[in-house]
This record gives sequence, structure tokens and C-alpha cells, in this order.
Amino acid sequence: MKSCTIFAVQADGANIMTIEGLAKDGELHPIQQGFWEKHGLQCGFCTPGMIMSAAQLLQRYPKPTEEQIRHQLDGNLCRCTGYHNIVKAIQYAAEKMPAK
Repeated sequence: MKSCTIFAVQADGANIMTIEGLAKDGELHPIQQGFWEKHGLQCGFCTPGMIMSAAQLLQRYPKPTEEQIRHQLDGNLCRCTGYHNIVKAIQYAAEKMPAK
């Protein structure tokens, strides 16, 4: 859910995950690590949205195809790249995350 599409009061009582909440005990989440390792970080404008979209995608599809990844990301705008390294970062995370 994009924070700009709902009022804060509509989220009352909801469990809200932010990019900061992905890391545990000072360790980056595999998605965050993937963005670091695979150079998915550019100017940072799109990074939180890309990472949170990736987290939601990997919950539904632990081993997504490149097409599924690109479809998931099409609502986020990256001003710097053609999404190539962002896709690689998500693929990296999918490999590192335990299957559910």
C-alpha cells in the first residue's frame, strides 16, 4: 500500500512494515543486502518503494521469474536505471531467503 493513497486514520490498528523494519538485530534483510551487493542502489529516490515492493513479491512468490519481478516493479519509478541491477538484487534476495 502506498502511504500517499490512504489517510493515516485508515491504517489505525494495522500492522505496518517499513523499510527500516526489514533489518533485524542490526543485520540487513536479504533484499536490502541484495540491493547493496548487486548495485540496485542509485540515487536512492526509488529504493524504499522498490525494496518494499520486492518484499511483498517474495512473500507471494519466493522464487519469482524475471517477468514477475518486472511486473511487480512497474508501479515504481526509477530515474537512474533500466531496472537491470534492481532485478538482479531481487533475484539475489530470492536465492538467499529461506523457502516457506
